[in-house]
Amino acid sequence: MPSQHPERLGREHRLRSGRDFVLVKQDGRPLRGRHCLMLVAARPGEPTRVGFIASKKGVGGAVERNRARRRLREIVRRRWPRVARQGYWFVIVAFRSAIGAPHQELADDIERLLAEAGALAPIGSLGHP
Repeated sequence: MPSQHPERLGREHRLRSGRDFVLVKQDGRPLRGRHCLMLVAARPGEPTRVGFIASKKGVGGAVERNRARRRLREIVRRRWPRVARQGYWFVIVAFRSAIGAPHQELADDIERLLAEAGALAPIGSLGHP
């Protein structure tokens, strides 16, 4: 039986330590969307990784923060095959509007930010940038 679910973002693709988040905050460039802020740090030669932040001040209570993170994580997970395999670390910071935004609007926002960062291959492309 496989140890990892095939549709999940693997541990190697997630930012987990506070130090990693701080590095992206220090080195990353901000890209602002309607429902989130994406910080993008160039990490040549390293696997692309992503982390999510939904703060109490910015989003709300625990239920709202978890919902915002789940929605953002699912949108990124579905697009992960089109994201560059190496060279980027992302931190996606949810805004309060990420909770109630229509799914397609939130997905378009994330796609636009990933494309603006230069990390998203066009739909239908087989290779990675």
